[in-house]
Amino acid sequence: MQVVQGGHREGKTATHTCCAGGTWYVDLDIAEMEKSLNVDYNRDVVTCEVPLGGILWMNNAIPHRSLENRSNQIRWSLDLRWQDPNKPSGFHGLKDCIVMRKVSDPTYKTNWTKFAAEDRQQMVVERLVKEGKVGKELLDDQFNTEITGPWMDRWEVTHHNRHTIAFHKLSQSAKKTITGWHGDQ
Repeated sequence: MQVVQGGHREGKTATHTCCAGGTWYVDLDIAEMEKSLNVDYNRDVVTCEVPLGGILWMNNAIPHRSLENRSNQIRWSLDLRWQDPNKPSGFHGLKDCIVMRKVSDPTYKTNWTKFAAEDRQQMVVERLVKEGKVGKELLDDQFNTEITGPWMDRWEVTHHNRHTIAFHKLSQSAKKTITGWHGDQ
């Protein structure tokens, strides 16, 4: 993992583009980052080696990226975002946040089973079909691996791939621009 130290100090997010290569990830141009976040890429990039079982804590405003896996092993990571559960989570009302702890109940145990059993992508499609925004045929394709989401409308699409094409088809079939998982404008 690489982070840009000091990249959070301006208190804003630099303009990203979508999507990097054949992925559904957003991209951040180095020149844009240096200009808008007042950082020097060559000086401020820090590579954080995270050993097996290790944790990297960082502020959500720190520019960061994963690096290519050069090993012959699968590399897994888990991205947990700690926030006030009463504030918007990015699931756009489709799925609740998973609460890790409660001040009011120190013995509270997280229900991972319920959270893991909810398929957000399937829930998106079911909701859009129910609202008549997309055709029912989307429910039948169990082998569709395309990923779409609100970030694709937030940032300029500079590289089209199967994920962005699927997103735009979904937008067109809804006859409006979809900016959230649930189809709000």
